[in-house]
Amino acid sequence: MAGTPDAFGQSREAAVPETQQQMRAEAVSESIALDGFLDESAWETATPITNFRQYEPVDGAEASQRTAVKILYGQNSLYVGAMLYDDEPQLIEKTLGRRDDFNRADWFLVSIDAYFEKRTAYVFGVNAAGVQFDAIQSSGGGGGGGGNAPRGMDPSWDAIWYSDVQATGDGWSVEARIPYSMLRFADAPIQTWGIHFTRRNPRLGEQTEWPYVPRTQRDNLIAQFGALEGIQNIKPRRNIQVSPYTVTGLFTEEDENVSGKTASSSTFDVGGDLKIGLGPNITLDATINPDFGQVDADPAVLNLTAFENFFEERRPFFVEGINIYEFDIGRGGLLYTRRIGADAPIIGATKLSGRTGSGLSFGVLGAVTGNNFDPTREFGVARVRQQIGRYSSAGAIATFFNGTNLDEGRLSTFVAGTDWDLRLKDNQYGIEGFLAMTRRNWADASIGDENGYAADLTARKRQGAWNGSMGVSVYTDSFEPNDLGQQRENNYVSLFSRWEHEINSGQPFGPFQRAGFRIFGIQRYTYDEGLGLGQRLSFGSRWTLTEFQTIGLDFGIDDVFGGYNQFETRGLLSWANPANFDFEIDFETDARRNWQLEPAVEMAFLDNGGREYGLVLEGRLNAGARLSLSGEIAGEWEQNVVAWSANESFRRLGDGWLIGLESSAPDELGDTDYVPVADNGTLDAIVSTLTPFDTDVYYASVFGTRDTRSVDFTLRGTVTLTPKLSVQLYSQLFAARGRYENFQIQQDRDNLAAFDAYPKRDEFSFSSLQSNVVLRWEYRPGSSLFLVWTHGRSAEDVLNPLSPWNGAPYTRSLNDQFGDTFNIFPENVLLFKLNYTFLY
Repeated sequence: MAGTPDAFGQSREAAVPETQQQMRAEAVSESIALDGFLDESAWETATPITNFRQYEPVDGAEASQRTAVKILYGQNSLYVGAMLYDDEPQLIEKTLGRRDDFNRADWFLVSIDAYFEKRTAYVFGVNAAGVQFDAIQSSGGGGGGGGNAPRGMDPSWDAIWYSDVQATGDGWSVEARIPYSMLRFADAPIQTWGIHFTRRNPRLGEQTEWPYVPRTQRDNLIAQFGALEGIQNIKPRRNIQVSPYTVTGLFTEEDENVSGKTASSSTFDVGGDLKIGLGPNITLDATINPDFGQVDADPAVLNLTAFENFFEERRPFFVEGINIYEFDIGRGGLLYTRRIGADAPIIGATKLSGRTGSGLSFGVLGAVTGNNFDPTREFGVARVRQQIGRYSSAGAIATFFNGTNLDEGRLSTFVAGTDWDLRLKDNQYGIEGFLAMTRRNWADASIGDENGYAADLTARKRQGAWNGSMGVSVYTDSFEPNDLGQQRENNYVSLFSRWEHEINSGQPFGPFQRAGFRIFGIQRYTYDEGLGLGQRLSFGSRWTLTEFQTIGLDFGIDDVFGGYNQFETRGLLSWANPANFDFEIDFETDARRNWQLEPAVEMAFLDNGGREYGLVLEGRLNAGARLSLSGEIAGEWEQNVVAWSANESFRRLGDGWLIGLESSAPDELGDTDYVPVADNGTLDAIVSTLTPFDTDVYYASVFGTRDTRSVDFTLRGTVTLTPKLSVQLYSQLFAARGRYENFQIQQDRDNLAAFDAYPKRDEFSFSSLQSNVVLRWEYRPGSSLFLVWTHGRSAEDVLNPLSPWNGAPYTRSLNDQFGDTFNIFPENVLLFKLNYTFLY
């Protein structure tokens, strides 16, 4: 009978001892009916792997539920068969979801390192309801590719493969066929691949795997995969996919000429994507006139810092395979693909990626943007990385931008860097870092070229109950990668160290299933003059109880020995940061339940009297097999936080003073752009410490005590009718307001002088409602139909500083803000997109 223990040949288990961490695939010549029943005679010939062990909840313990896996190979495809036994098969969670939604369900995953390079792997997963998940898994278990994907897995990669599942009296079974065209492997008569299996049982809070890798040794997990042997005389298959699309859209918004009247327009467009395997190890991807209509809107946020917001990339062409191009520089990177298409539509883009037999991975990306198919901005990236031995690697990157900078004219930018990750003593220790340079050439020669440099060197302990790192980073004041990269700050030198400890080596103790803590410290200085930028010391810990609840505690201390912020004033003097203490407590309810709540509280106390508070409540619910919901309510408050408000121009006129109508530099204002200010004789003394911008003209930063409030309601839901047909909802209601009072003028980097005569006010409010509904039907493998409705309402009320003050945005109640949001004239977009994938 299909899926019975006898069918998996228990007596043959000893043929593959656990200590060898090996598995053998058997050749198959007969046809395999992909129905989830493992009843073909070929399955009887394969040796099963059954010695799974726990990763969760008890690291290394024997699995509570038995799993048996076999592998067959044919001339065109690899076949995976698994029997997942369960003592209570009626309780197996068969939750439907859209593809790549790693939802709360019983899951089985196979990870394949077909190159046997020990750094990346292809992941193919299926849950008990038949939902597919595929991803690229990276070494080291770093951050996933978004959503609820397992750690270290990027689900943006989509393969065309086939699977089915069946419920049995003993549990459930999986049968999968993976075409060789979806894998990259060497052209050799005898193959050895890395292999790893994972089973997740949420009802028991249990994750088991083969081969088992202890929690304290999981750095570069892929290097510790088992070896899949026995595959012979197969050939890599060329993967050719052509995916033309058509999209039509209807747009409605308020008529700009007639208030309250709807104006509408429609569009029709065509484009396409192309994927060609240029050999067993090289793939070309191209897109012409790409459409990104089904992508979620970016969330609304309140940003009062000197830096831009960075959002997650969601566009499929750029997300897929982006790990090849990653080059991290601290908290940023030399490639931030959302720069491409930010200012004009993408006309076309292409990627070429692959790997040589010597372990050299490479990727080349190019894109052109412009309105009406008129190219105005060009982007290019080239990335290589060479594997060295089992764990180490080194690489290089070059990026290029040529186009119009919105502020200062036409610009060409060249960025280059090299990075390394050298592992020592069988991956127990490492030395890693990078060197990078940026060169910006302006068409306007009067601006002058800019050359900048950055470097990092970090020593790391990678394995064991204790692990951590220490190092140094240097960024010159002219290092500027942001034409195509992502970097918030430059002009600093930092010394840092971070250490983590798994209490009791990650094993249970007392009432805890697992616990650990981390300590982090950093001291920074400016690169150009050695000015102290402050320090931070933080401690964090997480404690998971035996009943699967988790408690987190974090606290930190900043700048108790002083430090300056060189960017707060947006280009003027540095400013002395106030010392502060902050802490956060969060809690997660029992992870085994089909609902989960995660409340969190955070507070910060500044030594100049400011206070910051935050409350967050997240929740998730699986309401049956077809409906999943998640939501978040978040609120943030600031009280009496001393912060920058504006940079103002002051001009002496006789015995009095003038102030600029606009908060602008003096060289941007004319004689008529000033108005008198009744300074009550205070400005002369205040500006006496400042260097004049020009004769009797001063340019200074104005600070105030800031109070802000913001509230965010976010809801996501998915209704899944079949594994191929789903409806997804995203909606965010956001409101924020703020006010500056008690204004002061900065005299030097340490002192602020009260300026009660400041004639301007600084208040604001912002509210928005954004909703996105996507119906997705994958009517055949690789081919989908999308119906998308996007709805948006937003309004901003910023007090005109010198106008008559009849109302104050800050005094509006939250009720009024939300109520007014629903009265704003909406913008609606309705899109219909159809694509079809041809496989060759």
